[in-house]
Amino acid sequence: MTDAARLVIDAIVRSWAVPGCSVAAIRPDGSRFTHRVGHSDLDRRVPVAPGQLFQIGSISKAFNATVLLQLAEQGVIGLDTAVGEILDWLPDSLRANGITIRRLLNHTAGLISGIEALPDDVGQVALCDAALSGARPGTYFHYSNLGYLLLGLVATEVSGRPLARLVEEQILVPLGMRDSVAAVTNDRYDSLARGYQPRYDDRPWLPGEPLTLAPWFEVAGADGNLASTADDLCRFAAMLLGRGASNDSMVLGPNEFDAMITSVAPGGEDVLELPGVAATDSSHYGLGINVEGQNGRTVLTHGGGMVGYASFLLADLDAGLAVCVVTNANGDTPVAEAIARCVATELTAPGSVRVQRLDPRWWDAADIERRGLAGGFRSAGPATEPRRSIEVSVTERDGPLVRLSVSDSIDSAPLLRTWGPRAVTSLPALRRYALAPDRGRWFWGADEFAPSGADTPDPATPPELSAYCGHYRCYSPWFTNFRVVLRGDRLMLIAPGGVEAPGVDTELVPLGPNIFRIGADERVPERVIFGPPIHGAAPWADRDGCRYSRAFTD
Repeated sequence: MTDAARLVIDAIVRSWAVPGCSVAAIRPDGSRFTHRVGHSDLDRRVPVAPGQLFQIGSISKAFNATVLLQLAEQGVIGLDTAVGEILDWLPDSLRANGITIRRLLNHTAGLISGIEALPDDVGQVALCDAALSGARPGTYFHYSNLGYLLLGLVATEVSGRPLARLVEEQILVPLGMRDSVAAVTNDRYDSLARGYQPRYDDRPWLPGEPLTLAPWFEVAGADGNLASTADDLCRFAAMLLGRGASNDSMVLGPNEFDAMITSVAPGGEDVLELPGVAATDSSHYGLGINVEGQNGRTVLTHGGGMVGYASFLLADLDAGLAVCVVTNANGDTPVAEAIARCVATELTAPGSVRVQRLDPRWWDAADIERRGLAGGFRSAGPATEPRRSIEVSVTERDGPLVRLSVSDSIDSAPLLRTWGPRAVTSLPALRRYALAPDRGRWFWGADEFAPSGADTPDPATPPELSAYCGHYRCYSPWFTNFRVVLRGDRLMLIAPGGVEAPGVDTELVPLGPNIFRIGADERVPERVIFGPPIHGAAPWADRDGCRYSRAFTD
C-alpha cells in the first residue's frame, strides 16, 4: 500500500520537475504515512529534511477562517455582520451591506480576486476602488484573496491582537504545530525551503526547462500567511477529521464546525481530474474550506499557491483519511493537488493510479480522435498571405502519444499535456503561447487552426482594438506579464503562467473607452483599463490597481 503511494509521488515529481516535496498522511486505521523526495535547496543539493518548512499559501485561509469562527462562537462577531460596520475606514466600494463576514468566508461577496501591486493588507484594502460583481451577493462564487485580507483585519480589530498571534495561540499551540509559523518574515528565511519558479516567465513552461529561485518577500495577510511542515499540516487535518477536535484539544465547537462545512457557496474550487482517481460529484466552498462530495462521502480540500510554493490539504471525513502535501514548486501549478489526490487513492486502493498516464507526454488517443483534434489544421488569414498549418498525429510509440509538426518547419515534437486544458510543445515556432483546443479546433495566440477541409473565412479585425495588442509587464511576482491579441474580432488576454494569472485564454469584453471586463461571464468583477494610445499603441494597462507597461518585447 505505502510502496504504491511512494511510487506515484516519485513519478509525479520526476515528470513535472518538482524541486522538493514532503507528504504526510493519516490512514483510515489511524497509522501515519510520510514520504520526502527532492531538494529544499537545488543549488546546494540540500535534501528535503524532516521538519522542513514550506509556505502553504491559501491553505492559511482555513486557519484564519477557524479564528473567525472561534470569535463568532465567543459572541465577539456575527457572521452576517457587514464588514463595513466593523472597519469604518473602508473605501465606499467595500462598505456595501452585502459584504458580510459569512460571504467573505465563502467567497460570495462579489469582490475581485485581489490586488497584487501592494504587499500590505491595509494598503491593498484602503486603496481598493475596484468594481463589484453584478451578481446578487451570496449567489456567485468568485475566489477572492482581497476578501480574506478584510477578514484578517476584522479579526485584529475586534480582538485587539495581531492575526498571527491569534492563529498561534488558538490553533498552532493547541494542536502541537510547533514547527509552523503564522507570519512569513525575514528572520524565518533560513528555516524555509527555497522556492522555485520557471526561469522564462514569458512563455509556457515545459517539463525539463530550467528553474530559478523565486523572489522572496514577507507575508502576513490572511489570504496566505502561514508556513508549515507536512507533519504539522496533518495535525490540522486531524482536527478536521475530528470535526473540530483533535486529541484533547477542542479547536471548533460542533456548531461552528457544522457551519464551516454547510454554509457553502453555489460553487467551489476546480477539481483536478486524474486517471484512476474517483471523480468528484460536487464542489462547494464553505467557510474557509472547500467541501467536495465523492460517492456519498464528504471530503474537505484546500490548495495553496505562493510564488515558489505549491501545497494541498485533503481530509476525507467519512473515510478517516487525510493527505497533506507541501512543495517548493511554483504556485501556478496544481502538482501538489495531483500528488495529494493520487496518494489518497493509493492508500486505500493500491494500483488504481496508472503511473504512466501522469506523464505529460501521455494522451488518450481515442479521446483526441473523438474530439476531432487529430489530423491537419490550417490557420485563418487573408487569402493574399500564406496560411500556416499544423498536423497532429497519434502514434503508439511508448504508448499513445500525440506529435505535432508545423508545415513551414521540418521539425516535429511531442505535444505535451499541462494540468489544465492547454497543451505545449518545444517547437520554436510555437513556444510563445500554449495551444488551446476547443470544439475540434486549436487556438494559438491570435491564430485559429481549423481542420484543413473546414471553411476558414478571413477574420474581422477591428482596427480600434489593435492598439491594445502587445506584451505588458509589471514588477509584481504574482502575475508578471501577459499578452493581448486579436483573435478574429475579440481581444484575448493570454498569460504564460503566474500564481494569480488565469490558466486559460481569457476574453476581454469592452465596457467603455479603454475599459474591458476580464472574462466573458458578466458576473466577473475584474477589469483592465488601457492607457490612451501613443503612436497607435496603448503604453500601459491597469489590472484592478496593478499597473503594467507595454514591454519592448513582442
